[in-house]
Amino acid sequence: MWFFRSARDEPGSRQASSHRRKQPLASPSAAVAIVLLQLACGPAPYQVVEVANGCSLHLDGDDDFVDLGTIAAGSPMMLAGSPFTLSAWFRQEPGGDPYQRILDKSDGVLGRNGYALAVDPGEKRIHLYVHDGKKGGDFISVGGAYRMGAWHHVAVVARDGGLEIWVDGLRDGRASYESGSRALPADFATTARLGTWNHEPGRELKGWLDEVAVWNTDLTGDAIEAIYSAKGRGDLLRDWGPYAFSGALVGWWRMEAGPGGNSPLLIEDSSGKSIPGRLMPDPASANAPGFDCNSVP
Repeated sequence: MWFFRSARDEPGSRQASSHRRKQPLASPSAAVAIVLLQLACGPAPYQVVEVANGCSLHLDGDDDFVDLGTIAAGSPMMLAGSPFTLSAWFRQEPGGDPYQRILDKSDGVLGRNGYALAVDPGEKRIHLYVHDGKKGGDFISVGGAYRMGAWHHVAVVARDGGLEIWVDGLRDGRASYESGSRALPADFATTARLGTWNHEPGRELKGWLDEVAVWNTDLTGDAIEAIYSAKGRGDLLRDWGPYAFSGALVGWWRMEAGPGGNSPLLIEDSSGKSIPGRLMPDPASANAPGFDCNSVP
């Protein structure tokens, strides 16, 4: 896939009202023509370094989740006091709990002693919770930020200057604090999970998850747009185009099934940081999360 790169390279300032979406080039000959044009007139296009994306993980909204274990001192997922980015593809089904978790590394409500990313099916809002051990906040998107039953890409960014929420390659310029204020994650050991929170029943995601990733830095807006445009097929372990953050990748769960579409015991951490996820309930049971190789972004 080839894409135009915008002439503006601002680190997260583009919003829906001013966004210009990249368009794939039609053919190799068109790509050559555009390269020559861009050399003369502006920034060159880029080519995505692709990986196959064959499956996603379906969670039932009841007791399905992925257990990432305890995130303690020295873990790259701690993100203590650091800017960071969380990214995922999700497709939500109607019903289930409010404030359904995509990723939660905390030991209490509102991401206490850590951070969490949630999607609320009632108001269709994105929630980013960050807590530094003493204070934190619930940073929310506008209502109706996504459509039920469709695949969407969400990225949330914690910068030194504030928090951001991006949906389908567009920054939500109206995102705001529902409660609390800006913080960066605490240096505090907690468990971490995909698809639910960590301290009591509830908040299970009902729907599909794919390509969940964590970086220990704040990605630029151009990089987030590029990841969205790649539709879950960009290789996050290699730099390409405006995505130049492979060295900051600290977690990447691709939700790929085992041979023959079977459920593996563990979901591999493709970042190379060795934080695999265990499917819960156990795949040996009849109630384990299921891989869906017919539904991907």
